Amino acid sequence: MRRRLGSAVDLTELGVRLSCEELELERTKILIRPIQRLKRFAKQHNMKVLDIDLLRRCITLSVKVRDVERAFATNLVWSDAERSSHYPFRKPRIPRPLDEIAHAVVGLDTRPLRFDKLESRAGAGGDTGLFPSRIAELYGIGAAGRGAGQCVGIIVPAGGYDLEDVEMACREMKVSVPQVDEISVGGGHNTKPNNPPTNADMEVALDMQVIAGIAPEARISLYFAQLSQPGLVAAVSEAVHGSKARPNIIVITWGQPEEAWDPQARKALDAILQDAMRLGITVLASSGDDLSTDGFTDANGLPDGVHVDYPASSPYVLACGGTQIELDDSRTKIVGEVVWNDRRMHGTGGGISAFYSVPDFQKSVALPVSLNEGKRGRGVPDVAAVAAGKYGYLIILGKTAIVDGGTSAVAPLWGALIALLNERRGAAVGLIHESLYKNRAFFNLVTAGDNKDSVLKIGYQAAPDGSWNACTGLGTPNGPSIISALTVVA
Repeated sequence: MRRRLGSAVDLTELGVRLSCEELELERTKILIRPIQRLKRFAKQHNMKVLDIDLLRRCITLSVKVRDVERAFATNLVWSDAERSSHYPFRKPRIPRPLDEIAHAVVGLDTRPLRFDKLESRAGAGGDTGLFPSRIAELYGIGAAGRGAGQCVGIIVPAGGYDLEDVEMACREMKVSVPQVDEISVGGGHNTKPNNPPTNADMEVALDMQVIAGIAPEARISLYFAQLSQPGLVAAVSEAVHGSKARPNIIVITWGQPEEAWDPQARKALDAILQDAMRLGITVLASSGDDLSTDGFTDANGLPDGVHVDYPASSPYVLACGGTQIELDDSRTKIVGEVVWNDRRMHGTGGGISAFYSVPDFQKSVALPVSLNEGKRGRGVPDVAAVAAGKYGYLIILGKTAIVDGGTSAVAPLWGALIALLNERRGAAVGLIHESLYKNRAFFNLVTAGDNKDSVLKIGYQAAPDGSWNACTGLGTPNGPSIISALTVVA
């Protein structure tokens, strides 16, 4: 619903953050000039400065709608009658007084985030599920360590968990219950599972129990935030720069197609992800569960070309795709693995970024061009693991065993593996991409399948020679090979 000028909405107070290029300390003295310019700008536009954070290079403001629209030359559109969310009608313009300091305005687009979640598979077909600890054993990472001394941060913009569910799952997997910290960001909090639990609750349970089953001695820090792009940006910022937990691994299983992101929020998040890389923090993100289209639709609700998911497409993130496995009769060995595509509009996301160029770590890979415009770009995903419902992840939710899946399970699986690597190395692997791309022996190669959707019938496919593909990336983890090679610090 578009608002009318002169309405009461004009007086609504918004929270806005300016993400800045530089706000640093020099010889214990603050670089005063940029901060003075920011304060003058705020005063001229009736903005109240709430906080200036030098470490995160951001300034937080409180401002009325009419003033923020004038300041950044845009208009806000309210997306529903209750005015619970809004977004800019046109791209905000950073005015001249700030164009050398600020690179993004965050908080103007507060539409809810989307996340991919399959329906749970309890009861019928549920007997095919495997606890996360068993799936780790299939990939040879079950006995690599316990994750002691590590902290895995999970970004939670919605949903909650019940510790009793985690405890039940840990008893079934015969592992210790991990220490869990709850960190509120912008008023977010643990809602605890509803009855019946929501898909968001299922997401939290999946993330936690995959990590607990593989790296039970790693501390889990949950960053509860608001269900919006600014909320996710704030949560990742707190995980990277906050002092409460200091995770060395961050898992993000929420995202949207690149094109659906406010460019300002994406810029701000990229700056934080780059900081994570510099600090030696490994960030992992799911590539999505809506095949090559990533659920992006046109005005008629029909798929509109191929798209990749962000933040998985960021070059500072390890992007995680999905496979479907077949097991031997004893269910102790993988005898087949293909791209996950259930032919019902669900399957692994992946493709070529429309916004990011080919990063250095992918320059040795024969990436395909985008099926949209024929251009080269960052390839998604980097790695993969089982994501299909068949032989999916058995978890406990609402005191009930269910089978879940999706690339939302793959990011915490790889996150837990990295926790084990960090433990054995005695040092963080950080941005692990270059090491992974240099050695094909680290992977079980995926040579069959595609992520084509059933409507447009376009997408990418695995290569018969097992080379990188825009469905499963380099492949799935060959645990013994990765562990033996990457647990030695050069």
